[in-house]
Amino acid sequence: MNIKKDKIFRVKHAILSADKNSSLKDIVDSDNSAFDGIRMLYSTNASGAQLQVDDSLNHIVSGIFSKKRLLAYSDSIRKEMETGTSVICFKQRALFDTNLLSDLPKYLKGSDISTKEKVEEILNVIESTYGGGFDYCFSMLENLRQFTSDNNPYPVNKVSSAIYLDHKLRGTLKPLSEEEDIFEPYFEQAENVWFNFRASKEMWNLIDKRDLIYAVMLKTYHLCWTNEQITLEVALNKLVDYCLETLGVVPLKELYFSWKVIIGYSVGYFTPVFDESSLKAPKKDSIKRIGALSWDLFIFRFAETLLTEEKGNSFYIPSITTLDKGLLDTIASCPVKAMISFPELNYVETIFEDELQFQQCLDSAITPKQKSTILDESRGIKGDKNLRHYISMSISELEKSINKLNSKR
Repeated sequence: MNIKKDKIFRVKHAILSADKNSSLKDIVDSDNSAFDGIRMLYSTNASGAQLQVDDSLNHIVSGIFSKKRLLAYSDSIRKEMETGTSVICFKQRALFDTNLLSDLPKYLKGSDISTKEKVEEILNVIESTYGGGFDYCFSMLENLRQFTSDNNPYPVNKVSSAIYLDHKLRGTLKPLSEEEDIFEPYFEQAENVWFNFRASKEMWNLIDKRDLIYAVMLKTYHLCWTNEQITLEVALNKLVDYCLETLGVVPLKELYFSWKVIIGYSVGYFTPVFDESSLKAPKKDSIKRIGALSWDLFIFRFAETLLTEEKGNSFYIPSITTLDKGLLDTIASCPVKAMISFPELNYVETIFEDELQFQQCLDSAITPKQKSTILDESRGIKGDKNLRHYISMSISELEKSINKLNSKR
């Protein structure tokens, strides 16, 4: 194993092998040098900043972490703690989901919409709890995927409504004539934002990450629907083969989500986010539902990138706002124990509360040949990802195969 992969392995091993009563200091001290240079948020009930969402708001807002408190770690924090105390800056913003951003223009213009009370409640929380701080980048990525080929005014309308809301919360709204659309003063700025989204390689790289989840989810469901009494070991082995051969990478978080799916088919217990009829058997809308699920699961990958935004003793803590219970179920079904950034490796890792069980299942499913390929020193930390062309071809073929399964029912 090369030095870079070994560092990641050692940090994960220290966290996953720790006794449940171990403090974060105990975990770091167990392999001190492995934690050099990393930045981490660690979820706990024992101590730390109480930054999670209040239980009374969990029907509309959700934190990403599993426990009530958060501990932050970095080299500078460790050095400061050795001599006294450390001042840590936690920044919070509310992330809009796609449904909320879609309904925002209608709500702000006073239209009669079914989600009016929830939208109003969320906006009140943003103003009172987050000081007006919100982020619509996550929801715009889905618009970027859907609307770039259409002559469609909706993305710009959504962005202008978000800009309008920001000015409203700051008390800096521009004056309007009686005839003007309330968003009109912000259309030009919204056009520029939407153009920058479309032109940004970084945004398209994020969509690639979402599509990687989608490819693995399609393959997972196709395996479960075409193999009776499938076992965790067999399914994970086949998925690792698929990832190595077709994707060129072995994406652990995506395989973690697959593991959750396969558990439902192998033992009969489906965690809430996977417990719907169109995900239990091929139906007319199964492709659409797998696509929606992939966007929801992508929230974890998106949240990872936010850990790299700040430096030193500053950390960004996201909360997710949603009108869709499915997204809340997704977060609840995949509780996050820690998020770790390895800045010098350009790598971020999410560790879930049940990650150890997943890793044990995955290790038992991987053959010596697969393990040799994965650990090959010539492979990068993230593997050797194949061209998007081949991943797109695989997605297209899997969609056709699943549609054929539905037509045979």
